[in-house]
Amino acid sequence: MPSGAKVVLLVVVEAFGSSIHSLAWQPWEHMKQLWQWMHPGQHHHFLHHEAAPWTKAHVAGREALGEEFEMRGESQLRRTVPKVDLSNFSLELFENDFHHKQPLVLTGLVPKWPATREWTWEQLTDPKGKYGRFQLDKHLTFYFSTHAQNENLFLENIILQPPFAHDCPLQSVSQQGDGPKQILGRNFLPRLNKAWSEAKEEAIQEGLLEGDFAESVQGFVIAGPAGAGGMLHIDPDWTSYWNALVHGRKRWMFLTHEELTSLADLVISKGLTQEVANLTSPAKSGVQATPRYVKKLLKKLPAIIWFGKLLPLLQNAKVDFARQEVVVEAGELVYGPPDVWHVALALEDSICCSEQMIDEGNLLRFVQDEGQSYEPSFAYLGCQAGKKHWPELMEPLASFCERAEKDLRREARLQRPAKKGPCS
Repeated sequence: MPSGAKVVLLVVVEAFGSSIHSLAWQPWEHMKQLWQWMHPGQHHHFLHHEAAPWTKAHVAGREALGEEFEMRGESQLRRTVPKVDLSNFSLELFENDFHHKQPLVLTGLVPKWPATREWTWEQLTDPKGKYGRFQLDKHLTFYFSTHAQNENLFLENIILQPPFAHDCPLQSVSQQGDGPKQILGRNFLPRLNKAWSEAKEEAIQEGLLEGDFAESVQGFVIAGPAGAGGMLHIDPDWTSYWNALVHGRKRWMFLTHEELTSLADLVISKGLTQEVANLTSPAKSGVQATPRYVKKLLKKLPAIIWFGKLLPLLQNAKVDFARQEVVVEAGELVYGPPDVWHVALALEDSICCSEQMIDEGNLLRFVQDEGQSYEPSFAYLGCQAGKKHWPELMEPLASFCERAEKDLRREARLQRPAKKGPCS
């Protein structure tokens, strides 16, 4: 069930008290080797792009990210994600055409936010300024250094704290409580997390639980240099999300489950499985050409390989496949529905804020944690949290929640040490 630990695809750095240099895992070393393997004989700086205006005076000179990463080439099956200006946008339009259905790019909103003015390199990294307690000087300097080409910096729930909550006003995007719906409706997650925490404390006091069982992460501030990006993934806990790009440019791609399966079938039918397997490192010959294996390969490709190597490989083999794509410019906001695969690549040095969302459309799947193995402890906490605020919505899960509580109590009894008798 909901847990920050389940965001397995994110490199997460805590906002307080952490030293960026203490991280034991150093994936950028692997990415540096990968870049060198992809470009034999080239001796460029590993950061091979031009610094964006907000970073230009503070980051060493770089070569431009090539045109091969832009959207180009003909495709009969590629669909462009719609862009709608705020002046033409309405909650009715959102709920009818996009809510939990397809991605959307909203323009005209983010430029009004304080983040557009306040998130300069000078202010974010000033140790004595209003962001000083977050130690962003260490974080940003490190992630935009020559060691971290393909990594994004993720700061968990920093968006909920001042001054970030003022700079990037999520409460104007999604209703956080019982008031009227906002631009993208409402978000149950703040109240879910609070009720989850309360239920967890009660269960611990009752002897039903031991351990953390952390609440879901509600939002992030995300920053990274051009070339940074994750892998193809679905956001955890059945959440939808929005991502507001304050500075930079990003290329996004979205695929449904059916479209990903169709792409895997095309890779197999065209005899490209071995070549796809070789995109990140030379693979053993004779790899298994099954849809499950190919989808696993596709999910392991970093964004820079996906857009810079995989798509040209497919295009050269005349493989066209269904998907949605868009290049998001600074000042634009992306909405992504739950349970849709996506991958994003920073075309310029970028920084954005984002929020994960739960509402009446995905609450039950959030509680059941569909797609994950059943765990009575998580199921019980989700049920308790959901029933506290939305008992009517939770009625279809009555038997599921009864089972979760019975299983949890049985587990607690089995784990409780037996009382010693007088002769023991």
